Amino acid sequence: MTLRMLNCLDVKKVIFALLLLGGMLGSVGAQDYVNLPWSASWIGHPEAPATDFAVVHFRHTFTLEELPGTLPVLVSADNRYQLFVNGQRVGEGPARGDLQHWRYETYDLRPYLEEGENVIAAMVWNYGIDRPWSQQSYRTAFLLQPEDPDWASLQTGSGAWTTHHNLAYSPITGSRERLGTYIVTGPQIHVDGSKMPWGWETTDFDDASWVPARGLTRASPARVGTEFYWGLVPREIPLFPRTRPNLRPSIVRAEPDTTRLNVPEPVIPAGQQQKVLLDFRNLTNAFFDFGFSGGKGATVRVEYAESLLDENGEKGNRNEVAGKKMLGVYDEFVLDGGTGRRYTTPWFRTARYVEVTITAREEPVTLEQLRVEEFAYPFVVRGRFEAEGNALRTDEIWEVGWRTARMCAQETYVDCPYYEQLQYVGDTRIQALVSLYVSGDDRLMRKAIQVFEDSRISDGLTQSRYPASVPQVIPPYSLMWVEMVGDYWMHRPDTAFVGKQLRGVRSVLDWYDRQLLPNGLVGPTKFWNFVDWAPEWPWDNVLRVGGVPDMEGGSSIVSLQYLGALRTATELHAYFGHEQEAARYAARARRLAAAIKEHCWNAERGLMMDTPGGKAYSQHANILAILEDIAPASSQKMLERVLTDESLTQVSEYFRFYLIQALYHTDNAYRYPEQLAIWQAYLDQGFTTWPEKPGRTRSDCHAWSASPNYDLPATLAGIRPETPGFGTVSIRPAKTDFGYDTTVPHPEGLIRLVCETDDGKTVYKVSLPEGVSGTFFWKDRSVPLDQAGGKQQVIEVE
Repeated sequence: MTLRMLNCLDVKKVIFALLLLGGMLGSVGAQDYVNLPWSASWIGHPEAPATDFAVVHFRHTFTLEELPGTLPVLVSADNRYQLFVNGQRVGEGPARGDLQHWRYETYDLRPYLEEGENVIAAMVWNYGIDRPWSQQSYRTAFLLQPEDPDWASLQTGSGAWTTHHNLAYSPITGSRERLGTYIVTGPQIHVDGSKMPWGWETTDFDDASWVPARGLTRASPARVGTEFYWGLVPREIPLFPRTRPNLRPSIVRAEPDTTRLNVPEPVIPAGQQQKVLLDFRNLTNAFFDFGFSGGKGATVRVEYAESLLDENGEKGNRNEVAGKKMLGVYDEFVLDGGTGRRYTTPWFRTARYVEVTITAREEPVTLEQLRVEEFAYPFVVRGRFEAEGNALRTDEIWEVGWRTARMCAQETYVDCPYYEQLQYVGDTRIQALVSLYVSGDDRLMRKAIQVFEDSRISDGLTQSRYPASVPQVIPPYSLMWVEMVGDYWMHRPDTAFVGKQLRGVRSVLDWYDRQLLPNGLVGPTKFWNFVDWAPEWPWDNVLRVGGVPDMEGGSSIVSLQYLGALRTATELHAYFGHEQEAARYAARARRLAAAIKEHCWNAERGLMMDTPGGKAYSQHANILAILEDIAPASSQKMLERVLTDESLTQVSEYFRFYLIQALYHTDNAYRYPEQLAIWQAYLDQGFTTWPEKPGRTRSDCHAWSASPNYDLPATLAGIRPETPGFGTVSIRPAKTDFGYDTTVPHPEGLIRLVCETDDGKTVYKVSLPEGVSGTFFWKDRSVPLDQAGGKQQVIEVE
């Protein structure tokens, strides 16, 4: 058949096949992995469960006569993988996303290769129905695509890969019921060493009993092709190295005693049990890697907790151990009796306290090692705040706050590492600002903004937490997403990215416009209108929501949040030249502000009511009224009421962030040190990370409480963007009776402000990155900052 005899459809098929073949053979140059289908296929085990719990290994052995200069490969899996070459760990992933935006990592295998025989090996696991709620999944699968088509023989789907279903692993479930709390981080793990294919990742391993991997489907980038299984997109954040922190746990309790533990390699005699409680002094995210020899049939239970509990179930001072017990999630290992065996878990654990119980059977057990490898986003610290004489204990507050932020920064931001590992918008806005001011690394913030944009439902709202396998919508968090876009716009010169978010911004605001009551306020809406964990807004077991203020007749709180988002959107659209939209949002903002003042302002009390009914008053409504400049009364008097009137519903650590912004907004940042008393009290209670809320708190590590790492440099020192993209710098320091030295990362370098106090005089020394200008503000005085070559500018104030 000649080409002229083919009909139009056949011609298209032939052209597509030729293009595909060219991509596979390299005849048309390097493959475009962002826009075209890949030549590699996803593979799986032919018999292992596709969607239930399973741990599956894959291997590909090949020979090299000479080493290549480089060998980059693209790797992904569902749910997750660990990649090895010749027994060496190369990396792990994929970074979390959703099925329409499934991440892949790129590795250069060259450093791990040897002349002669080599093996690429991967461990892939799927936690099935019990997987973390932050984990989406289609089915268990693995993917490896060499970047250079000349190495196509290594790709999955080539027929050279073998696989093994590892039955040594099984899930331990029920932690939610056992702990009596909301915990959705996935199952714990039971490992039976007698079923483990030890050495599976090395070249010496005999895989003759393994079976050929099953091809599943061709890999394809996001938004390419006719069907979507995993829409592949490149990882946009750095790879995470496992690090060995300087953690030396202390033995705080041992049963029967510590006698047999006081040697480098303790031995537990046959038929005996040894229990030991370890205190790592600081809460940490880590892989706990145990090395054992002997002890066939022995069981090892490893239990993890943020803190211990007393007889009343209270945590109390986190440093205190006497009279307290362990209650946490746990893993179990059953030893096979081999020499030099290492037992760990596929995913990290969060703990300060770790209790290890070793029960020997017919053979003694030798504990050869406990290696701890920390797992966290690899931020590089560039910002700092150092107060003279550690005034207000700011050194400790800064250290604990940054530890909190790091533990809640993984492949996405997360609210808490022990209980949820979910990225919520409300938490993330604060976390992102902390990251910018301590590290300057904006990649996780940028990913977060895009991930929430990807989560949008048909109503126009973003989901409140994402990625997630269980949808949840908190409409006020969609407003916080709009504010996050505004934060990024002000702090980073990335206009192309911000411009792409404007359609999503409009979707959120249009949804809210449809929720207005006849009186012009935002009234009760569908979904969960969470504002803050205030005792006056308790959990409702009927509606299955909590933290929601009264909204009947219209909510001043949510209306004010909507007002703030409207004003941010007005500025964004004006900046990008969308004058019509900017005018529309400005008009909406004027009408909404007028409605809030008309229906919710109580002139007699000089406060904003939560609703037109006047039954409830909160710090929240009045903080937002101050920030939006709509209170008819003096903002100074109103702020004083907010700070001193205990009859108002009080903010928790989450919403305290906005209280502190109100201090800055009203030139009352000099009062910020008063707010630090809360964090000072936490230090006295033994916290090594900041908790979710005061009093009885579930989580001991919640990054929305790490706001001092933003507010010390941004509110007390007053270093903030003056124009979008941090194009110019505003420095508006608060008066203090102590000196300090602070540094803030900037897209062009570092901003440094040194405050020196002596005999009632205060001198500020300012250094900006070369080519960056700004303004120094002090009361009614403004001083231009225009420093060439990074020279220091000295300003003396009264």
